[in-house]
Parts: sequence; C-alpha cells; structure tokens
Amino acid sequence: MSSKTVCLIPLLASLILQFCVVPASAQGDKVLAQVADGTGTDGTQFVTKLKITNLGPTPSTEITQLKVMFFKQDGGPWPLATNLGVASEFPLDLGAYQTISIETAGTAAALTSGYAIVRNTDGATVYAEDYQVAITAFYEVRKGGSVIDTISVPVSEPTRSFVVPVEIDSGSNLLTAFAIVNLLPGTNTVRMQLFRESSPSSGPGSDGGSAAVTLNPAEQKALFLYPGIFPSAGSFAGMLTGKTDGPVAILSLLQSPTPTGVQYATMVPAYLDSLRRNTYMYLRLGYSLDADRCISDYWWDQNQIHGPGIEPDVTIPWDLLFEKQGSTTRRLTPQEGAQFAVIGQKTGNQFDQDVTLPYLQGLSYGSNPIDMSDGSPNLTTDSSLGNFSFAVRTGLGRYVKLRISSVIPRDADKDLVLEVFVYR
Repeated sequence: MSSKTVCLIPLLASLILQFCVVPASAQGDKVLAQVADGTGTDGTQFVTKLKITNLGPTPSTEITQLKVMFFKQDGGPWPLATNLGVASEFPLDLGAYQTISIETAGTAAALTSGYAIVRNTDGATVYAEDYQVAITAFYEVRKGGSVIDTISVPVSEPTRSFVVPVEIDSGSNLLTAFAIVNLLPGTNTVRMQLFRESSPSSGPGSDGGSAAVTLNPAEQKALFLYPGIFPSAGSFAGMLTGKTDGPVAILSLLQSPTPTGVQYATMVPAYLDSLRRNTYMYLRLGYSLDADRCISDYWWDQNQIHGPGIEPDVTIPWDLLFEKQGSTTRRLTPQEGAQFAVIGQKTGNQFDQDVTLPYLQGLSYGSNPIDMSDGSPNLTTDSSLGNFSFAVRTGLGRYVKLRISSVIPRDADKDLVLEVFVYR
C-alpha cells in the first residue's frame, strides 16, 4: 500500500473549510477520532468497524438509548453506507449486555476520512452504568478481496494535555500519523513540541522543534507529523507533547514498511490531565471508596451494596466501606480483596515526605477493619499530634496512603475528609 493512500492523508485535509453545522459536544460523548472508508488509488479498501456494548447490568426492560453520529472533517454530517443503511446518524436501543455492530461498507470510490461521536440520548438515570457503553473499533484493510491488516482505533478521551511516542524515518517510509478533533464550538489552537531520544538514558530529551495548529469549530485534521506538521523532522525518534486551548480527541498511528506494502500500529497516548494521583475527598458514613480512582459513589451506600435488588453477578470495585455499626460505633472495612495497614499519627509534612512507596511496600497488610467509633484515637485531628493515617493495598495491587484530614459531624453520624495519594 502506498503511503499516499493511507487513511490519515485524504485530500480533504487540504480543502478550504466551508460553513457547516457544528456538532455540540455533550457530557459523556465517546469520540472515535478517525473513521476511514473507501478505496485508495492502489486498490486498498478501508472499512471501519464498531462494536458497541451496553454495560448496564439492569433487567431487559431497561433500554439504553444512544446514537452514533458520523462527521466529515469540516464537522458537517457525513452520510455513510453501513450495514445498518445509509445515514449520518444511527439511533440505537441496547438492552442489558447487548452488543450492536456498525460497519462502514468501504464502497466509496475514494478513500475518505472523518470522525464519529457516540452519544447517550436517554439522559441520566438512577445508576450511571445504565447508560454507559463499551466501544471497540478497528479498521479492516482489504485488498483483492482478502483482509491484509487490522488496526485498532481506541476511543479517545477528551484532553487538553497529552504525550504520544513518535518514530519517523522518511527514507524508509516509517512515519507517524496524527488525527485530532476539536471538541469546542469555537476555534482551538494545539501547541506541539517534539523531544528527541537522548543518550545516556539519564539525560533529558533534546528539543526536536515546535509547531502549532489551529482547528475550526468541530474540525478534524488528519496528517503525518512529517511533513504535514514538522517539515524538518524527516528523521526523528522520541515523543510529542501537546497542549490545547480546549478539549480535543486524538489518535496516533505508526506506519511501518513491509515487503508487501505498509502496515499500521496504534501509538498509545498518555493523557497528562488524567494522571492526577492526589486529592482531598469527602467519605460519608455508609459509603464506599474506590481507592484506585479516588471515587466514592454517592448512590452505592451500605444498604444498597448489601441489600435487595443487586444482581448476583455484579462486582462492586470498592476497596473500603465506611460502615455504621451502632449509634456511636463505626469502622472502615476492606472490600473486594483490598487490605489495610495502619500507619498511625502523621503531620501533613510527615505524610507527604516520609510515607513513600517503599515505606508502603514494607508494611504488613491484613483484612482487619479499622475502628472509627466515638472515643477512638483514630478520630483525633489534633494538628500538634498529627492525624491518623493508614494504607490500602487495593484489589488491583496498587498502594494508596490515606490521612484523615478532618471529622465532620452530621446529625448523629460522623463523616470523614480524607487526604489521598495513589501510587499507580
């Protein structure tokens, strides 16, 4: 396959953008930053396939409603021939654990590129997972009636700060391709910086050049980094950092030469704006904590976790439960394979500086609950003594340090404010 026919370099990328209807971004949208469909000049055919699964473990009477919307590079509707018909929007109803496939036909005379958004249309329900879906997408590359390659296309997270690995050797046709979708209703500037690999490995990456790209509302651009964005980076190995004015969705692919043409591999990005590991959080009595992600779901209280109506095959991924036992007695109990280790009283500086990952790894963990009853020294928040601290080894094997920052009276109950740091 010629690099000129790769799905990330359609001629549409160089067209002058016309006024179009801009798709408004909505909370919870799932974005496929690149959809490819059609046949290139060398006869190579691209088909994009999506598998969409309803994750809600609810009775079959509960239906998740969503729609799949296809857009051209300028953000306008993109009518596509698919296994479900020809349209730019496909409304779908999915029952519990149901999977629906959408496949582009690949019959367009020219290789064409755009993007897709999967949007929930039945609004917020009682349980968040009632309208959450899992999406698997990939390109199927065909030639002469046979499949010659498949390329994973991950669903993009909205991001304003990201890093992607880069490999470029223009003389060998080794190229990194990049697709980016503006999720703003206004213009959005993307500022990019290359950093070269360096030797020795302890040295910093050296400057490989910088560039900026401005996207119109809802626009998608699909280019090779060389020569499309960095015309002087014909030979490069390292990484690209990107910062934007507003949220974008991105996809990066590596084109590699083979004896029979070129093949592609997904270059996995790191979303720097989702790597935060430290937080303060409020833990209400009767509620649970997923320490890996610093999440306490306000809906899954103690009674609902252990009460009627919970499907037997549902696994609640919590690491601890703040459990009420009586009017003055309460405790933290480990959940789903997590284990606790008591650290003791620590000041803020001690908690930050002394309680390191090696320190946590050296503790002895077990399944005993931690007492949080009235009169327990674990509820002491005297700053001169330091606040009670403990560690969790989560069900996923991560280490988390937690410190009780304050105790909040609520009627006859007590809630906790936790300082949390996760070692991922």
